[in-house]
Amino acid sequence: MNSPRKINYELRPAKFTERKMLLASLTSICRFYNLDYQYIGFGGLSFTDFKLFHKELHINKMTSIEGGDLLQKERVEFNRPFSFINLEYGLSTTILTKLNLSEPSIIWLDYDNALENHMFEDISIIFRKLPAGSIYIFTSNRELKDKNTGNQYEVESFSKKFGSLIPFDVKNVDFSGTENYKTIRKMLLGHINSFIDERNLLNENLKFYQLFNFLYQENGGAKMYTFGGVIDKKNSNLTDSNINNFEFIELGEEPHRINIPNLTIKESEYIDKNFDDEDSIIESRIIEEHDLKKYKQTYKYLPNYFDVRL
Repeated sequence: MNSPRKINYELRPAKFTERKMLLASLTSICRFYNLDYQYIGFGGLSFTDFKLFHKELHINKMTSIEGGDLLQKERVEFNRPFSFINLEYGLSTTILTKLNLSEPSIIWLDYDNALENHMFEDISIIFRKLPAGSIYIFTSNRELKDKNTGNQYEVESFSKKFGSLIPFDVKNVDFSGTENYKTIRKMLLGHINSFIDERNLLNENLKFYQLFNFLYQENGGAKMYTFGGVIDKKNSNLTDSNINNFEFIELGEEPHRINIPNLTIKESEYIDKNFDDEDSIIESRIIEEHDLKKYKQTYKYLPNYFDVRL
């Protein structure tokens, strides 16, 4: 992925909040299944997910797929935080065929570009083998625009690009800013379930359980969409993991929107001290109601940035 050269992922508050939400839920899932997981993702230059998942989920088997410019190889290897992280250089569609996907896995393919056919090829490779208890997470830019023209797709041009992957009832409005993520979700679910159905013909009795359906955007940045869930047996008792206790878990089409409040540290502390007295917070006229709402939805997962002189 190319974006780590342009953006330090560790300094993006919405991305950080999403990452902490995923970590909290993955902790419950891993504890529930009690499997020896491997992690597969895109490390970039920061390897933020790798550091977090190793330290918090105790995963030691990790593979980072490094695409893009091979001239970055030395820099990637220099920034690798742990020697046990396996670095594989090439396109995800090529590298995934080389990995052992038949063992319990957490796979987060965090693409920095918009929807492309190779993302569905990755799904084809993954879901032919991924065992029960494994977690798949997808992230991409959610805008559905023709990269050649910059214009929003229309049914004809979208059908030409994605063929049988598109929903049968798709309309031009489904590519708009308010509907695009719904279209992507339908395409992902449809493709995933096609492989689940194939495996069930062989009596595997599997089901993909959606858990994640995030929308977020950094200030002035790309509009991103994250989708994911767990593959398990049809009679799974996943609810026993208490995963539904997390307010950001979404089982249907409605997304969880990650909105970051514009607050100072002192204002955040003021809300904490008066957490159950929203009226007095609003009456103070220091904190606006919409920022208060955003804070209460995200405060457990928000990053804290400090300027430290070394």
